[in-house]
Amino acid sequence: MTEAYAVPVPKGYRVGVWEVREPLATGAFGSVYAARRVGDGTGLPPTAALKFLPTGTATPRRLTHLRELVEREVELYRRLRHPRLVRMYQTLTVDDPGRPELDGATVLVLEKAEGSLSALLAATPRPAAAPALLAQIAEGLAQLHGAGWVHGDLKPANVLLMADGSVRLADFNMAAELEGTHAYTPAFSTPDYTPPELLWTEIGERGRRIRPSADIWAFGVLAHLVLTDSFPLPGATSTARRDATAAYARGVDELRLSPELPDGWREIVRACLTRTHRQRIDGTVLLRRVTAAAGPDRRGRRLPRRRPARRRLRRGSVAAV
Repeated sequence: MTEAYAVPVPKGYRVGVWEVREPLATGAFGSVYAARRVGDGTGLPPTAALKFLPTGTATPRRLTHLRELVEREVELYRRLRHPRLVRMYQTLTVDDPGRPELDGATVLVLEKAEGSLSALLAATPRPAAAPALLAQIAEGLAQLHGAGWVHGDLKPANVLLMADGSVRLADFNMAAELEGTHAYTPAFSTPDYTPPELLWTEIGERGRRIRPSADIWAFGVLAHLVLTDSFPLPGATSTARRDATAAYARGVDELRLSPELPDGWREIVRACLTRTHRQRIDGTVLLRRVTAAAGPDRRGRRLPRRRPARRRLRRGSVAAV
């Protein structure tokens, strides 16, 4: 492990029937590790990804926030089973008073991926399989929205790639169930994928109001990045791109998409990146347009198994918190 992990777990550590192996990814609040099954586990696979969330030891205020994030994610996993959403097998609680940094932590036992879209783009900008990947991501959004949920944090690190080339959406601790036209999520997001209406939204006691159209905006940004190796709004930094997004939303500037964006995808991205949420296409229309643009070969291809590449795929390879 070469970087600081939010929840450091030693190799060989046992949780339930699982033994921790190599680290996969980390975020601000939790960390993900590869694991192998070393005990009896009917219906459980031989390998999995363990997502450690430190809900046992923290300040009361931080504990409340962490438990809310865990409850969001667990609730979605328990209620939704779709082929484009990463699968959860178990939830466990660490009982280890001798390790106060781990004692009481919640552990999500998840389907293990080969890598993430973020790692793939770092190794291979503008991958040949981009149209197929985008079609499957659109399927995942349609499944989520059709079930009445908003993802809330769609980005390459939260798109997992399986060994057979298929895609899974992951990291649902910002996901929220719709209450009519809106849902409520914590006031956290990734700036480059945040729609302009949320850049200055009011944050109430229940968090920030969000619509499915926020995921559509994020898809437009992601599609532009995957297809052109560039963000659709100009700027050398995330802050500069956020300011450009705000200027575009106010009508001060126009949307200037990369000339390298294929014509068929240009209209899709424009339909996602509208100035207001009311103008955006919904998930059903998005899926239909993306499926047509991707063509018949939209299932993805099996990812090659190359051991030396594993180190390269670790960072962000499984849903970081």
